[in-house]
Amino acid sequence: MLIALTSAKGSPGVSTAGLALVLSWQRRATLAELDPAGGEVLAGYGRAQLPAGGLGELAFAARRGGLEQQLFAHLLRLDEAGRALLLPGLVDPGAARGIDWNRLAAALTGLDEQGTDVLADCGRLRSERYPIPVLQRAAAVVLVTGSTLRAVHAAKLSIADLRTLVPEAPGGGGALCALVVGPGEPYSAREVGDALGMPVIGVLPRDPKAASVLSDGAPASRLFTQSVLLRAARTAAADLAEFAAARHDRLAPTPRPIPASNAGSSRGR
Repeated sequence: MLIALTSAKGSPGVSTAGLALVLSWQRRATLAELDPAGGEVLAGYGRAQLPAGGLGELAFAARRGGLEQQLFAHLLRLDEAGRALLLPGLVDPGAARGIDWNRLAAALTGLDEQGTDVLADCGRLRSERYPIPVLQRAAAVVLVTGSTLRAVHAAKLSIADLRTLVPEAPGGGGALCALVVGPGEPYSAREVGDALGMPVIGVLPRDPKAASVLSDGAPASRLFTQSVLLRAARTAAADLAEFAAARHDRLAPTPRPIPASNAGSSRGR
């Protein structure tokens, strides 16, 4: 499945939320940094590693061959088991003009056949060269927002754009949902969902110590995986996977039945 994460102006960063989710995902998953403004994970969680592969090099390599065949060679491991992977983002934001978002979205969707889900960090909505085709192919589009009045107001203003960009699934069942960071500041997740008119699939509490590991590469204590943030991320990841799977199944093409008159018609020729 392909799942897109985005935010509105003034909302918390998508990168930390996406990283927490992909590290908590129940099956193999890739965090794809598609923010046109550039990637952040290697500079923070990766402790300033030099990028090896990544979105910019992938786009260049794809000119010499199929993008799908090149994709896995540009992924990095985020854990020892290789269940959490990373497609590092752009180093030079200007390189976004050379990326074919339609081809990339198709390639990322194709990872589902290899047992890999993709969480795409698309950055801030309305940014220049925004990866719209990724949202349009996604089984779920997650609007990451805070619970402050300013954050909810900005998120609410973006809903019209999102509903225009993201098609409804046949028979209903929209792709849009919200992830609330820091609930209760002052609004609850339920109040945020009611204000936005979309389901809230999870919350990530404020946990500065654990968040600094993800955003700034701070040393992780042995209790990091049991932190409030990571426990909440596991719950949110499971709920998001269930939400996306329901729409993914509705969007999957249904095999056309073979007419009885044509069944086995190739035999005896």
